[in-house]
Amino acid sequence: MKATIIGGGIIGLSAAYYLNEEGWEVTLLEKGDLTDNCSFGNMGYLSPSHFVPLAAPGIIGKGLLWMFHSKSPFYVRPLPRYELIDWGIRFFRASNRRHVARSIRPMADLLMLSRQLTAEWTTHEAFDFEFTGNGCVMYFQTPQAEKEELENAHTAETLGQKVEILGREQAQALEPELRPDVRGGVWFKDDAHLDPNKLMQQMPALLELRGVNIIRNAEVTGFQRQNGAIGAVRYVITDQYAEQRVAESDLVVLAAGSWSPQLARMAGEYLPLMPGKGYSMTVDTPRQRLRYPCILVEAKVALTPWAQRLRIGSTMEIGPVNDRILFPRVQGILEAVPRFLPGFLDDPAFRELADYDKLRAQMRKKVWFGFRPVSADGLPYIGFAKKTKNLMIATGHAMLGVSMAAGTGKLVSELAGGKTPGIDASAFSPGRY
Repeated sequence: MKATIIGGGIIGLSAAYYLNEEGWEVTLLEKGDLTDNCSFGNMGYLSPSHFVPLAAPGIIGKGLLWMFHSKSPFYVRPLPRYELIDWGIRFFRASNRRHVARSIRPMADLLMLSRQLTAEWTTHEAFDFEFTGNGCVMYFQTPQAEKEELENAHTAETLGQKVEILGREQAQALEPELRPDVRGGVWFKDDAHLDPNKLMQQMPALLELRGVNIIRNAEVTGFQRQNGAIGAVRYVITDQYAEQRVAESDLVVLAAGSWSPQLARMAGEYLPLMPGKGYSMTVDTPRQRLRYPCILVEAKVALTPWAQRLRIGSTMEIGPVNDRILFPRVQGILEAVPRFLPGFLDDPAFRELADYDKLRAQMRKKVWFGFRPVSADGLPYIGFAKKTKNLMIATGHAMLGVSMAAGTGKLVSELAGGKTPGIDASAFSPGRY
């Protein structure tokens, strides 16, 4: 049986990994060269703690306020385009307590499954991507944020997750060199992190060793349809003579991230999804001062420590794909760090990054950006498409691509093989719209 996967991000690679394990003959089509996509510049989190979908009560009000603040972590670029308007209406309708209540369990199950499967990857000799299972700390400074995080902590405990509530002194003891200036924090101990750059280099190498045919610079141009199914995927190699090629397929998996809606349309499907641009900056740290990954709650800024590097990231800009970098939002990310972690003011690597004149002059070199695929209700799309028998959708993971990748790949292989999935995947069905 032949499977064609469209998209070489971590979701597509994970689907290839598990389909290959099940005996499928896998071809993966990637429009780039697998050296820099959205999976490379993310924070590398594996986050069972992130079980609340993006579409939740209060997010619309916060979003409207943030839109008028140039350094805010959230922005929707208002454009008179049908796909944005339709996405916005659906997102608004989903941002309610009932939607959150029915989404928490499936989100938590998928996140925990992914965390477990990714830990299993580390036993393979081909992988060495700095997997570290020491949790993630949510630091807050205000009573309102404290209330919300303690509610999340209580819910996490009911889901069977390990959680520790930290007061101000406990938070400072956890990070003695950085002296967190916070009201407190919540330490989600089941969370983990890895180096996505290393994973994204090692996974394709392993897949090709196992016989997966990865075709780089492959732009999908259409589908050959017959009897309600796709018989082949048409594509061209963009860095060569544009000769039409085909990949014959018994199964097609659409895992093209933010580019999935256009490809779905070619196949006669509709996918409510918008790109959400995020930024990150990475600095070399000869001596790592941050002990634990953390999220600065009010600022929506995340920090990830690896052995000799530190990554800082944030923002969600909803709108069409573009290559603009909004410097005020980058500045807002960096300004938030010493507000929560004053010890970073003494760190030479951070001071160099926060030299705003130099940063502005070298933004294209120092600031990475990528486009997260954001579904209209905050849940990923995983499962068979509405109208096309052998087309599976695996996208819409927003900021949780790495967090949900292994679990998504496993679900894809189980559903493709007609097996009952290990977890209930019905909440993620693309047919929910």
